[in-house]
Amino acid sequence: MTTRRTFIQAGSAAAAALALSPLLASCGAAESYEAVADEIRRPLAPAAATDLRELVRLATLAPSGHNSQPWKFRLAPGLIEIHPDLTRHLPAVDPDNRELWISLGSALENLLVAAEHLGYHPEATYHLDGTAADHVAVALEKTGAAPTSHAGLFAAIRTRQCTRREFDGKLVPTPELAQLTAAGTGAGVVPLLFVGPAMEPLLEYVKAGNAQQMGDDKFKTELLHWVRFNDREALASRDGLLGRAAGHSSVPRWLGQLFSGSSLNAKTQNGTDELNVRSSAGLLLFTSERNDPAAWLDTGRAHERFALQATTLDLKNSYINQPCEVPELRAQVQSHLSLNGAFPQLLARFGHGPAMPRSLRRPVSEVLLG
Repeated sequence: MTTRRTFIQAGSAAAAALALSPLLASCGAAESYEAVADEIRRPLAPAAATDLRELVRLATLAPSGHNSQPWKFRLAPGLIEIHPDLTRHLPAVDPDNRELWISLGSALENLLVAAEHLGYHPEATYHLDGTAADHVAVALEKTGAAPTSHAGLFAAIRTRQCTRREFDGKLVPTPELAQLTAAGTGAGVVPLLFVGPAMEPLLEYVKAGNAQQMGDDKFKTELLHWVRFNDREALASRDGLLGRAAGHSSVPRWLGQLFSGSSLNAKTQNGTDELNVRSSAGLLLFTSERNDPAAWLDTGRAHERFALQATTLDLKNSYINQPCEVPELRAQVQSHLSLNGAFPQLLARFGHGPAMPRSLRRPVSEVLLG
């Protein structure tokens, strides 16, 4: 999923910001971005533990491509349904809605972890007939005390974030690597770990993906549609990719688009991705036995378990998924790694890195079906 992009050259943007400081004042917002981000991730009050809307709030803290949040939820007594919101799909980068279903799987995993922590026995059923009615149903039976085994993962739901910046290059101890791969394994999904020089071949596939995607005007137009160049834009939409989260200055949209015109190219993106990959402690390639919506859901669940486990270890992560997004490259990766029929679904990097501004989410009221 494509939440790893460079949108404007930081140096150029900073210079422009200094020169145009009166204009930048319009990018502020009466409502504090950080206050809204905190409210979205507020701790669960004991009195709200039986409120299914709170489970939905925690589910929506999952990652999604471009932070598009392509989900809807329907509530009924003892039941939460998760439906795709196809008005938020990404046709240029995700024409088959593969990454959309992966996003729904991540939200599902958050929901299941939170429900178990709150003393429910959740049971997920996939209803996938290839129709507009496709969804996941989660039956919730209240059982009593919360299990202690998921306490760390539950706490990580509120603090997990994708970090689109360089990491510090520090190695991750072998026992922690084992925890990450174990967390990301299950239901036909197997994560393959790459560290040190073993990351370089995958980096070449990332760069080949940049050559394809950055030469596609539809891809770039779609990407820019989801960029939020300043806090005011982000607060208005409560979705998308905040430029500040990638280390850029807040600028008016017209200025951000102006600089993006010169920096959205393969050469610039390759430089960013080389730094990001080589500063990472490792890469994890999620593969699945099948290639259908059920497998995509399971991939999203596996990735979210990995991301939550990484958070408990004070590790950051982010997507670098070009090799899985470009069909011909995906086939080449499959052959290069001799996957024996398994399908590359998602490529993530991880390591120690800085905390960045957290992405926003839409209010629960906006993601509920009637």
